[in-house]
Amino acid sequence: MPLDQGVLDAVTNSNFKTLGELVASNAASHQNRLNLIAESSLGQILTRLNTLDPTEAMSIGSVIQSDMPKALAELGAAISSIQQFVKGANTTPPVT
Repeated sequence: MPLDQGVLDAVTNSNFKTLGELVASNAASHQNRLNLIAESSLGQILTRLNTLDPTEAMSIGSVIQSDMPKALAELGAAISSIQQFVKGANTTPPVT
């Protein structure tokens, strides 16, 4: 005697519902794991950004105390004046 179509439909619906819930549960678990990884990674990155290595601090201090900024400013001024001369040399002289 074959099974009633209603029984087959009920079993099919139950299986479909179970698989759908399983997929949704797996997706939610996966999203939770990704959130935990992202939060952990962000915490580590922020800790590294906020923590100053002693060697790095020494390097920053030596650059601040050096005359490098002054030398760079003088070099920039020299380049600017050279550019002004080049601009003047590239223009047509006035008619006299």
